[in-house]
Amino acid sequence: MRTIHKFEVQINQETQIIEMPKEHRFLAAEYMIPKRSLFVWMEVPADLTIEKSPCKFRVFCTGDGIPANYEYLATCIDQYLPEAYHLYQVAE
Repeated sequence: MRTIHKFEVQINQETQIIEMPKEHRFLAAEYMIPKRSLFVWMEVPADLTIEKSPCKFRVFCTGDGIPANYEYLATCIDQYLPEAYHLYQVAE
């Protein structure tokens, strides 16, 4: 059985580590105006005892340099400011 969990990714220039089950699948990402942050929805196993591993994410702005080992997930747009945030996951 699977379920969907939501994770917050801060908008900054640092790689962020989120512990999640090894078997996860990216579903969606969205910029939440009240929190000024990105949220990611992942499909994960419903078994809470399953082993977790650190997943690394980073948000880039348009024009930023992106290292080769980062994989694109989504683009989120701030509807009140002329900003777009591009979410990447570090491929290991």
